[in-house]
Amino acid sequence: GMLGVELVCVFLPQTELFVPFAAFFVAVCLLVLCIFDAARKAALCILLGAAVGMASVLHTENRLERIRVQYAGRPLVLTAEVESTADSYDPGIVDAVLHVEKVNGSAASFRVECSALPECKAGERVQGRFILSAPASGSRVSLYADGIALQAEMDEDGPELTVLGESGSFRARTHRLQQRLSASLRRRMDGKTGGVLAAMTTGDRSYLSSAMRSAYRGAGLAHVLVVSGMHVSILCGDILSTLLPYEWEQSYRRRRCRAVFRSLLAFLLMGVTGFTPSVCRAAVAVWVGALGVWLYGPPDTLTSLAVAGIVMTAGNSYAVCDIGFELSFAAVVGTVAGGVCIRRARDAWYRQFWKNAKNPVKRPWYFKLPERLWGLAESICISFCASVATFPVLVLRGLSVSIYAVASSMAVLWLIQPMMLLGLGTAFAGLVPALAPLYGVLSAASAALTGLLDRWAVWISAKPGAGIYFDTAYAAIVCLVLILLCWLAFHWRVRLRVAGPCILLAAAVSIGLGNALSRDVVHIDLVGSANAPAVVVTQNETAVVLFRGGASTQNAVENQLARRGVQTVELLVDLRTKPQTVCTLEAARTVRAEQMAANTAQELRCTPARVEVLRTRGGSLARLTIGNRQFVALSGNVELAE
Repeated sequence: GMLGVELVCVFLPQTELFVPFAAFFVAVCLLVLCIFDAARKAALCILLGAAVGMASVLHTENRLERIRVQYAGRPLVLTAEVESTADSYDPGIVDAVLHVEKVNGSAASFRVECSALPECKAGERVQGRFILSAPASGSRVSLYADGIALQAEMDEDGPELTVLGESGSFRARTHRLQQRLSASLRRRMDGKTGGVLAAMTTGDRSYLSSAMRSAYRGAGLAHVLVVSGMHVSILCGDILSTLLPYEWEQSYRRRRCRAVFRSLLAFLLMGVTGFTPSVCRAAVAVWVGALGVWLYGPPDTLTSLAVAGIVMTAGNSYAVCDIGFELSFAAVVGTVAGGVCIRRARDAWYRQFWKNAKNPVKRPWYFKLPERLWGLAESICISFCASVATFPVLVLRGLSVSIYAVASSMAVLWLIQPMMLLGLGTAFAGLVPALAPLYGVLSAASAALTGLLDRWAVWISAKPGAGIYFDTAYAAIVCLVLILLCWLAFHWRVRLRVAGPCILLAAAVSIGLGNALSRDVVHIDLVGSANAPAVVVTQNETAVVLFRGGASTQNAVENQLARRGVQTVELLVDLRTKPQTVCTLEAARTVRAEQMAANTAQELRCTPARVEVLRTRGGSLARLTIGNRQFVALSGNVELAE
């Protein structure tokens, strides 16, 4: 109830739809309270949750409005800590997220995003004069979801930015620990292997190459490179619990010890990754479950997940719009569903086995073999259900979905836990010189497993049709239809052997129809910075890119190509006349404006569009002809005679 109201308030703010929707929701809950005795408690809980959600929304809106009124629109001297940085277009300039500590000497606490800041590092304290402004409507929700209240620009008439030294805050200390562990982990590994393992274990993605990033996206394994709730669940969970003796599982004292051990592992992963929101959210769920074990309460994953969601969104109702938040919740729900399905199937098999057994008292010697096989089946079922549960979030967010994602997850899920354990052991052993022999063994084992995963990702990403893009509106309709079919099958008690194939057939027909309807449609997207975005034109699996910007823009272009499921970039046009960084995007043909003579032009024909490139003395121009329409992109100063 709470999270649902927060989502509605975010997507229907200041519109005529919100008030009637809220009135209808309350009326339905009151009707259920008055009429249906069986659902009265559930309706009351949902109604109370909706009230708490509305209070959280009002609290967040009032806090953001107070910050906007108090600080936006005038020059201010800010003292802030640099939380994160990213490469920008010009050399010596970075895009940064700052946590403001003081405004004109007075204490404050809020986060801002600065798109052009003199070079600095995460964990440092800086001081300078900035002009703050409210985020644009297009990026408002995503920035608020990350806790960023305002956007900041350096005041050109003010003093230069001053670096005050390293910050002593808890977040800065954990960031420095993360960097030390990442360096220790990568010391004896090659660049590709070390970058992947550092991203997966410590959350440091700065050494992850663009080639490996693209390979993991194409293989449907991009979520493996971002430390999230999945990693916490695998590290602290019981994927291999079926290998343990039944008597060991039933010992309550051992269960309490295991709960403490899981809580410590979750806290360790939080500290190593710098207390990112996704890891904190999953760790809270682990701690709630551990508290239930110690208080003699039955384990309830959904209750733990709900408490974690309420804690993470209590101070910022926009956090429900973070895609990591949504994917984590969907994955956990899918994991729970997979565990329930496999347990019911295992219990049914056991009952049938003992029913047909000649001696139902004696345990046969070959009985342990099926137990081991059920452990493998549990891993496969949980991975499949988690991937299926995240599918609606991906398509509704406009992301491409790899047709190999489910198979990849099931094939490599068993690798994640030993890789993380070996990676953490390697990172900490590298900090102690006396453990050099152990460090060498752990490093070699970690590199071997990571290399195996890398080869799998590269092999899968090279397969044709690795990504499928879905139109958001069509995907929403398909997801609703599939959910309705699942509910009807459950309500009418349709056998799984009948319901499963029917639902899979409906999904396959819907996907095929969606691809047929979207065939040959040309998409034009602007990605990267707001002042100099790159233009990405895609049709089917091909694309044309008009590039402007720097390294961060190239990362945004690569992400957009992966979302659209592009396999071939037919043409790359670099419109920059004085580039500070080289665009390394792979393309069949490349045209660079800096290499063209002044007042010359080139015309090229590609599948998505006909492209004309003109170089002038002060800049460059590209004209796209798509069907009977024309589009123009500029870079620099371009003056035309007509």
